[in-house]
Amino acid sequence: MRVIDNWRRVLRHAWSVHLNVAAVFFLIVTGLDTAWPFLNGYLPISNAWFGVLGGLLSAGALLARFIPQDKVSGEKQ
Repeated sequence: MRVIDNWRRVLRHAWSVHLNVAAVFFLIVTGLDTAWPFLNGYLPISNAWFGVLGGLLSAGALLARFIPQDKVSGEKQ
C-alpha cells in the first residue's frame, strides 16, 4: 500500500476528512453518554440525535469523497 503524493493537502482540505472528524466527535460523545449515565440530561441534545447526526456525517463523508475539490484534486480539467 502506498500513500498518495498529496496526502497533506487531502488531510487539510477534503470534506470527507472534515465530516469524518465530526462523526468521530459524535461517536465519542455518544460513548461518553453511554458509559456515564449521569451525563444524561446534561447534554444539549438527546442520545438519538447524536446517533442520527453521526450517521448523517458519515454518509456525507462518503459522498463528499467523490465530489471534485479544487484544493485537493487540482484545477478542473
